[in-house]
Amino acid sequence: MHLSPFVARVLPGIVLAAALPACAGQSSGVSSFTPQVRNAAESSTPKSVPATTLLHIFAANRNTNSLLAFKFGASGDVRPEIKIGGIKTKLQLPDALAVDSSGYVYTANDGATQVEVFAPGATGDVKPARIIGGSHSQLGPTEGILIDPSGNLWVSSYTRNAITEYAPGAKGDVLPIDTIAGSNTQLSTPVGMAMSGDRRLYVADQSSGTISIFAAGAHGNVAPVATISGGSTHLDAPVTLAFDSNGRLLVADQYGGVLVFAKGASGNATPLAQITTLVRPYGVIADGGNHIWVSDLVGQSIDQFSSDANGNAKPMRKIAGTKTHLYDPEYLVIH
Repeated sequence: MHLSPFVARVLPGIVLAAALPACAGQSSGVSSFTPQVRNAAESSTPKSVPATTLLHIFAANRNTNSLLAFKFGASGDVRPEIKIGGIKTKLQLPDALAVDSSGYVYTANDGATQVEVFAPGATGDVKPARIIGGSHSQLGPTEGILIDPSGNLWVSSYTRNAITEYAPGAKGDVLPIDTIAGSNTQLSTPVGMAMSGDRRLYVADQSSGTISIFAAGAHGNVAPVATISGGSTHLDAPVTLAFDSNGRLLVADQYGGVLVFAKGASGNATPLAQITTLVRPYGVIADGGNHIWVSDLVGQSIDQFSSDANGNAKPMRKIAGTKTHLYDPEYLVIH
């Protein structure tokens, strides 16, 4: 489902929303960046990145069937330091992305019914370390994945209007340990997800222009404890979500720009800021300095904005150009 079956596409061709709490070593921009070491690759990985490699900004690069990672702080027309792609990877239009605290990279192809997991440091044309999927898994066509602080995997199904959860290390055709689904959930084309510090699950409902908020431990046919929706929110087609260290909610909305909501916002809340610089924002994430990183589908770029950016703000830095191989970058993760 690229841009959902309900939303028209106007261009050629990604947590953890990937969840940053599950991804160790968030960091700020170059001036205040504190280097941290990534986990070493497993010895069985055909190709790997040395353990001394610093943080990266990862992107699901949909239309080159690859996952790309750039050195944190990179700018301009630069080559990715990591590129996972090729026949062995089974990547076909990947658009969801998450990285766990050990460095395993999770992705799902556009509309796929399985999740591929790559070993820490993997690069090149490599087989997934494991695959989650099958009839028992209840994985529907998905465009959202999230790793929570406990290492559990959450997957959204935009046609089944459901969220399924899997235990850490899940592999193969496994049953979910929890499911949020049913008429009471009010889910409508759920895509990106994020988890707040109090373990509430936030879900972007793309077709309804709503953010649904579920209580910690919610399961079954349960109603959200709150929603963010209404004319004052400026939400139109939200796709990915993230939190910064101050608890502000960041929303990449394909037609509304990047919306920043106050901690605990709900109802018909007015955003604190609305970054309108990018033509078609898709992935969004905050670094340790609360700078806002956004992928732009039309601009084929990854842009970094200041924490207080608003309106037609100028990016602090931009990764773009032929050397980057960016072509429909979607979900973003910093690890």
